[in-house]
Amino acid sequence: MTVALTACTSGPEHPSVSPLAQISVEEGLDEAPNGIDELAPADVLDQSLAAMRATGSYRVTGTTVGGNTIDIAFKDGVGSTGTVGGNTTVQLVATPGAVYVTGDTESLAEQVGADVGTTIAGKWLLISPEAASGFAIFADGSTFAAAVLGADAPDGLTAVREVDGQPAVGLLFPETGGTLWVAATGEPLPLRLEEKGASAGAGVISFTDYGTEVAVTPPAEDAVVDLTKIPVPTATPTP
Repeated sequence: MTVALTACTSGPEHPSVSPLAQISVEEGLDEAPNGIDELAPADVLDQSLAAMRATGSYRVTGTTVGGNTIDIAFKDGVGSTGTVGGNTTVQLVATPGAVYVTGDTESLAEQVGADVGTTIAGKWLLISPEAASGFAIFADGSTFAAAVLGADAPDGLTAVREVDGQPAVGLLFPETGGTLWVAATGEPLPLRLEEKGASAGAGVISFTDYGTEVAVTPPAEDAVVDLTKIPVPTATPTP
């Protein structure tokens, strides 16, 4: 069970201005009030990630070009809670020490053996360290931000545009063709990540709810099935 979320799709080209931002240009605003447009692209990314960490918490929502969905709230240093999905949606609670998931019983049973469907029905799964590696990105807000937003080096900046109702500057990533929109007023927080080929409803990841309280609460012990304690089915020898 894995959920792939990357900063941008592959491809060397990127437009001079991300297509989803072209529809909302703020006339008369030539410079970023917070001065972010005067910095080198790499410095803008560093300052944006630092501002993100300083808030302590944030929410990530959206759908990738590949069809994966995410709605996760992060509390830095504590973990995250929410849903991720591809063909099926998985609810998770992730901490640096444990990852719990729940969702469609049949889909989860396929991951641990078809004969345990009744065992895991209605339960949270404490997944093994090996399986949890696919969810490690969700265990810490800073790790997620660095992996998704810092996976590529930006080489340029757009002009100031209005994104999600506020002025922003776009960081352009040459290897992947993506654009990260960073607030041009106040702290340079990430606002939106657009993958190459993004269109309405796909390829757009939004960053919101900075500094709001996030409760990362592991499920009750009696609602958890520890997958490391479930015997792995073995094939019956052929006489």
